[in-house]
Amino acid sequence: MPSDGYDATPKEIRLFAVSQVGLTGAFLVLLFFILGGTDADYPPIWLAVLLVVLIGVGAFFAERAWLSASPLAPDAPAHELTGQAINIYTSQMVRKVAICGAPLIFAVIVAFVGSYGGWPLVIAGFPGLAVLAWETWPSLRNTSMTAAMLESQGAETRLVERFLES
Repeated sequence: MPSDGYDATPKEIRLFAVSQVGLTGAFLVLLFFILGGTDADYPPIWLAVLLVVLIGVGAFFAERAWLSASPLAPDAPAHELTGQAINIYTSQMVRKVAICGAPLIFAVIVAFVGSYGGWPLVIAGFPGLAVLAWETWPSLRNTSMTAAMLESQGAETRLVERFLES
């Protein structure tokens, strides 16, 4: 089976999702304490709203990542279709990690540049980690959306079943 760049199993994909959320959370907590926690002044409301809105924008674009997949040809062998579907899902997940992480990087920059201590990390960190976990975890919802796009021309990828089995 030719590889499209990833050869991951559902278990490895789950481990990747957990490690991304965990490492991002640990990074934000570490920076929070390095920057002095909440000892500084709370940022202006417009900045707090901007940080949360950026998380929402990231979630909006992450929700559209599954639309980038092209339907698979129905005449390919079943094992090849399943492998291609997992590879496509993996690439979409990596894209979602980048999209969901961008607003968090902006919050880190604001925390370093501004005089707000760790407040920007608290404001953006909690909803940002929730969005990152929601978008990257290979749940029935996320795998079904990718499978629907890949199977729209009649291919039988068994993507959802593959994640449910393992």
